[in-house]
Amino acid sequence: MDMYLYPWQHDLWTNIVRRHRKSGLPHALLVSGAGGIGKHNLSLNIARWLLCQSPAKNDYNEDACGQCHSCQLWAAGSHPDFMLCQPEEGSRQIRIDNVRKVNSMIFQTPQISQCQVVIIKPIDVMNTNAANALLKTLEEPPGESFLLLETERFGSVLPTIRSRCQRISLSIPAYEESLAWFIGTGVSEQDARRALQRNGNAPARAQQWLSSGIGEVQEQWVAQLMGWTKRQAQLGKVADAWLKLEFSDVITWFYHVSCDMMKMASSGDAGCAAEHLTFAEPVTEISGYVAVDKTKLITFQQKLQRILGQILSGAAHHNKSLTIEVLLLEWQELAIVRSGVSS
Repeated sequence: MDMYLYPWQHDLWTNIVRRHRKSGLPHALLVSGAGGIGKHNLSLNIARWLLCQSPAKNDYNEDACGQCHSCQLWAAGSHPDFMLCQPEEGSRQIRIDNVRKVNSMIFQTPQISQCQVVIIKPIDVMNTNAANALLKTLEEPPGESFLLLETERFGSVLPTIRSRCQRISLSIPAYEESLAWFIGTGVSEQDARRALQRNGNAPARAQQWLSSGIGEVQEQWVAQLMGWTKRQAQLGKVADAWLKLEFSDVITWFYHVSCDMMKMASSGDAGCAAEHLTFAEPVTEISGYVAVDKTKLITFQQKLQRILGQILSGAAHHNKSLTIEVLLLEWQELAIVRSGVSS
């Protein structure tokens, strides 16, 4: 697991350390921000530092020493005073049994360190029973424990949980800072720019997108969408290809394309700058081939948002094949081939 702090987190880290030195950190921290900017990495660094028995200090900062017994257990992934709580495999929700395990641990005496630390992610997928069980702990936290709650959707976190936490808000770093960091990891400038563009300028997500091969998969998806938009592909073949992909990825990518198309349609003759688009090149090409019905496009976007919300919350189970086919048909209906354009 990556444990270094990203450059755009250094100032925030210094503020966290200074606050802890001055008055101590609150027992519950809500770490929020967009996906792919290093929230979990920051939480892990905080946890390791809080658990460290001999933090390395200087005049303005400090960090885990990396040498003490606690740090050695952390490196081995077997620290008895740390727990990561997240949805179990095959589930999209944090359930009450998960929270009971958290409560069972943090109300015990620490075994190695001066405190115990639990990371819960993402806090916004916790079901009602689990949230109620956690609230009791947040209201009366044991003196030697810290809860780090992570979310990409701050507004979806229950107000009763938000009100009992101190928020740490992470912002997407400036584009040039992300680009410089990305190139510094050994990535070419061209690949770095493309990866950042496709991932909303979120550098950690862009790095994963490039290294995991998902970028190549996405390019194939784009090519299939282009073929369908230009009336050059068969519905069944495109739908079958998309069924082999992660359903949430398909819906997310389709949503970003629809947003880009709306930006292009609303920009008029002036056009829309590439840095404001997720799929700049394919959307520019599509816009030259089709005009969109903006009313239908808005309805289409709202439908995609609703499906995404249901996927994230686990609130509904979709017939993926039917959903994909219907979305493709609705896409062709709102994307009208321009007169005089041939395939």
